[in-house]
Amino acid sequence: MLIIFPGRRGPQRVMAGLFAVVVAGLVIVEGLDGPTLPAKIGIVAGGLSAVAVVLLAEARPSAVAVAAAVSVAVSAACVLVPAMRPEHTFGIVEFAALSVAVIRLVMQHPITRAAGPAALTILAIGLLPVRVFLHPVNVRTLSQDGGLVAAVLAAWVLFVALLGLYLRLLERRRVDADRLARQSERLDHARDLHDYVAHHVTAIVAQTQAIRFVTGSGAAPSPADLDALLAGIEKAGVQALTSMRTLVGILRDETPAAVPGTLEEMLTAVAGTLPPGYPAPDVSLDESLALRPLPAATLDAAHHTVLEALTNVLRHTTGTTRIDIVIRAHPDRKGLAEVSVRNDGRPASSPLPAGGFGLTGLSERVRAAGGEFSAGPVASGWQVSAILPVTGPASDDRRRGRR
Repeated sequence: MLIIFPGRRGPQRVMAGLFAVVVAGLVIVEGLDGPTLPAKIGIVAGGLSAVAVVLLAEARPSAVAVAAAVSVAVSAACVLVPAMRPEHTFGIVEFAALSVAVIRLVMQHPITRAAGPAALTILAIGLLPVRVFLHPVNVRTLSQDGGLVAAVLAAWVLFVALLGLYLRLLERRRVDADRLARQSERLDHARDLHDYVAHHVTAIVAQTQAIRFVTGSGAAPSPADLDALLAGIEKAGVQALTSMRTLVGILRDETPAAVPGTLEEMLTAVAGTLPPGYPAPDVSLDESLALRPLPAATLDAAHHTVLEALTNVLRHTTGTTRIDIVIRAHPDRKGLAEVSVRNDGRPASSPLPAGGFGLTGLSERVRAAGGEFSAGPVASGWQVSAILPVTGPASDDRRRGRR
């Protein structure tokens, strides 16, 4: 496949095609400088084969080796047959095309695979000027400046090889950066999917378990209690669908969703998501932080810390009578805020899959915001904590704090 066509359309293809025609025309013009028909054919064949290799989408080692072999053969013929030596040009286009071929070869292939064809191509480049300098008219020039010419050629091929290696390094760094960016994006999406959808689905499961527990005990719930439980399931289902729709919308068009602007707004949105039967969280919010503009990543991490802690209350505890959400300025570390959620529930088995990614994803999110994360049992239950910076560069990036 030719490099001038993939990814190009309309005028770009026309311009690329015209460029290829012009380059081929220059090769033919240079070939006409040959003193004999075999010399003309040899110079044109060497030039066109080198140009063809450059036009390939991939500098295949075999193709580069063939072009280099053709060039070396023509140069050798010029050395052995005086009648074939051109007077004015040795093939400038061929020289340039072979140089580009070496650079692309080193860029696109492992050194072990590119070394042989690259060495042959460098030899071809080094022999090209010999075609002209052995012409009787130019022999004197060669005898006078042969050392300089050799030095320039050596410097040129060294430059070509090093340039290829440098561009190869840049290409590898670009590929690594792309892979890391894709991995980060996948993790980001996975965290969002877990945090928003899992919370509401867990609420549905918890309320369904409550209904089964009541009916299983033989004491049928009153119509009012049953209606309240079903209303809770309905609400959690609607919230799950809304979160899923929002997440899909973001994945489709990268449109940022609404995001709470302050900690107070965030807590108002999150604290009321627990279903009936669970205690309303006791919220303590430092007044100095309540309405303060925070970095988007900090607000997002605080939001997810509270949300994940409440999800774990639904999922992993029983007999919970108290949930404390505390957000305060860190007493010992200036410029930091401490977000903690503690519950007094007892560990409980859950029908939901164990070994989830909630705390792992939350830890990644907090660290990405420049904070510290911890979670574990305390004297009277379980606590999830995050220490987050309250200052940072102003950012319009809503990706981190988009909901």
